[in-house]
Amino acid sequence: MKNDYSDNNMGNDNSYGNYGNYAPGNQYNQYNSYRYGGGGNYGNYGNYGNYGYGSYGQNADEQGPQRTFKDYLFLIRERIWYLIIVFFIIFLGSILYTFNKTKLYTAYSTIELLRDDPTVMLSSSGNLEQNEIRTAEDLNTHISKLESITVIQGVEKRLQEDEFAQFMAPYKGVFSFSGPLTAFEILAKNRKIIPRRMSLMVNISYTHPNPIVAAKIANLFGDEYINSMLSQNIDASMKAVEDLRKRAEQKKNRVEELELKLAEYRELKNAISLDKQENIAAEELASLNQIKTAAKMELDQSETRWNLIQDYLRQNKDLWELPFISQQIRVASLTEQISNIRIAMSTMSKRYREKHPEMRSLLQQLQESQSELDYAVQNAVDNLNASFKEAKDNFAQASKRLVEKERDMIELSKTRVEFNSLIRDLEVEQMTYQKLISLMAEEKIQVNIKNANARIIDKAFPPPEDQPSSPNVFLNLAGGFFGGIFFGLGLVFAVALLDDKVKSVFDIEASIGLPMLGIIPKVKKLDSVSKSHIVASSSDRHVIENFRSMLSYLKISEHSKNSNVFLITSTTPSEGKSFISSNLALSFSAHGEKVLLLDADLRLPNVAKSLQLENDSGVIDFINGDDSISNFIVKDVYPNFDVLPSGGKSKNPTAVLSDEKYQSMMLELRDRYDKIIVDSPPLAAVSDALNVVPYIDAVLFVIKYDSVKKSLVNSCVRRLWESKKPVLGAILNNVSSGLSSYYYSQYSSEKYSQYYLQDSYLDLNESNATKSLDSSTANDQSAGVDTAVAESDTNTDTDKLDS
Repeated sequence: MKNDYSDNNMGNDNSYGNYGNYAPGNQYNQYNSYRYGGGGNYGNYGNYGNYGYGSYGQNADEQGPQRTFKDYLFLIRERIWYLIIVFFIIFLGSILYTFNKTKLYTAYSTIELLRDDPTVMLSSSGNLEQNEIRTAEDLNTHISKLESITVIQGVEKRLQEDEFAQFMAPYKGVFSFSGPLTAFEILAKNRKIIPRRMSLMVNISYTHPNPIVAAKIANLFGDEYINSMLSQNIDASMKAVEDLRKRAEQKKNRVEELELKLAEYRELKNAISLDKQENIAAEELASLNQIKTAAKMELDQSETRWNLIQDYLRQNKDLWELPFISQQIRVASLTEQISNIRIAMSTMSKRYREKHPEMRSLLQQLQESQSELDYAVQNAVDNLNASFKEAKDNFAQASKRLVEKERDMIELSKTRVEFNSLIRDLEVEQMTYQKLISLMAEEKIQVNIKNANARIIDKAFPPPEDQPSSPNVFLNLAGGFFGGIFFGLGLVFAVALLDDKVKSVFDIEASIGLPMLGIIPKVKKLDSVSKSHIVASSSDRHVIENFRSMLSYLKISEHSKNSNVFLITSTTPSEGKSFISSNLALSFSAHGEKVLLLDADLRLPNVAKSLQLENDSGVIDFINGDDSISNFIVKDVYPNFDVLPSGGKSKNPTAVLSDEKYQSMMLELRDRYDKIIVDSPPLAAVSDALNVVPYIDAVLFVIKYDSVKKSLVNSCVRRLWESKKPVLGAILNNVSSGLSSYYYSQYSSEKYSQYYLQDSYLDLNESNATKSLDSSTANDQSAGVDTAVAESDTNTDTDKLDS
């Protein structure tokens, strides 16, 4: 049955006021139009300052509600006793500590650290440096020496027996974690080294219960520092002299060792004078280069001639045609002789025949000359061949000698490198040895003229006994005062942080995500019956004003002014649902609207009881019977105010609320009444309220002040959002009187200011309310309502003036 009602009615916009698409913004994207702080359609919800609906016009990505200064004041006011108790404990403790603490006196002495110190010191690295104050690091080094254990031990040793007894007297019976306090611990604890800004002046302070002892110890610290530094300088100089002597001896041995090694090397390499050897070798190398060059030229020439001879032989040419052969004397003579014979034969051939004796004689001479020419040419070729081979041999020999000489030069260079290295080492060691000897002589001189690198400027004097440095009464009391406030506030905010209960508008709007509709103050003087119609009886002005504030919101709100059926629910029982339901219904009826208060809590019904009505018949009887709904409605409980009781308790409320007759009943009641207020069971205890949700238009969520946890409220509100019905906001109920005045001044006045902006709308409602009241003056119960309306109108006028 329940699923049928959900399918038929949850999405029926025409039946239930166009609220079928309400859901939480970021968790259900398809319904994010109406989530608090994330919708774009709630821009007209009133701009209620820090707690109103101004954020409904913002984008979902914009920042949500933030705590204001008044919120923090509220947190403090709510837990003011935590602050008061912590404040008095700390402040009283500071008073007791201040006036019971032993008086202490502080004496000051001043020393000057000298910037220049001509002392020659030998560092651990062996380099000499000046013990002077050049940088901030140097100054801090001296300050650290002033604070050193050595200085403290020196001061302790300088105390005479009677001075030591006077010094230790105030600390007899005082113990630390390690046992009785020692003189060293007392000196270290009460001494302070205070460098003066932008100078080399240093203040030395010492605190002691005896002002004379304080001055004595402060002066001893200055004297001990100067003496200890002078002793350290002298000791360091003597140590430097000894160190220099040892190093000089080492350097001397090293110099002798290098000299011996150099002599052995010269003997080994035969390098008595490397410079002369290098000059001779260079000259020989140059001469060999020239010989090689000449041999190369001769070889090239011989090779060229020999190649020409080979070419002529291959081409069968006459070798005497070659210039270098024809120029030889024998070949030239034979060539000329052959030429003359040929000329003579040519001449005689004109006169004689070939066999003529003259011709034969010339021919024989020609042949003989030719043979001699051939022999001479061959002899020349043989000579050229021999010259070519000799040139090749000469070039090879010259090249070999040159390579050998170059190798000798390289070896000589290597010898030079090693030789030079030995020479340099010897020179460096000799220079170092001479330098050490010089420094050792200087240091011996300066040992006798050592001076302190600091001097006392102002000696410490005993402070007056009426001016102790501790305790500082003003500072201690101020510290106790502000410390008490600080730690008190810390405790207040820590408790507030750990408190998970709903206590403020910020908790509702920021943590839960619901807008704030109203704050109902705690009513102490009335019983539950009187509270149920407090609006009609005009018993509490502030309660009436807050209900009128909620009524104004519901009338001007874009998404509630057209709603007819409101569901009033809460997280747990006893949060005031019935109280809110009945008085909200009376508020609507007082403004001329016909209102029905329906008790849907079938497990623990309370509406009829609180209004002193019989609960014998009602919703249960209508569902289970056949009578008309009119027979079960208690009419005219107040003017325009009817009540439909539950009719007792039901063993199966879910079946009753899911019945089809319940749906038809709601449809019928919508036609009869302007407003229907449904009082439902709490959500955390049972799920009955969710069965009623499909038949209502909007939900009002009641939260009892300082009663339920935020996580539980969030869970219940999330279930309502999942039902796709709009949750208009929350009502914070049962707020203590002091806190309610804070909320009323900050929250309600702004709602009224927005309410009065709707003049025409409210004037019409006021007119209808007046007509309704005039028509019911004969009713005995109307007197209370008339009084409430009259007082409310008067209070409204007052609020207008306040606004």
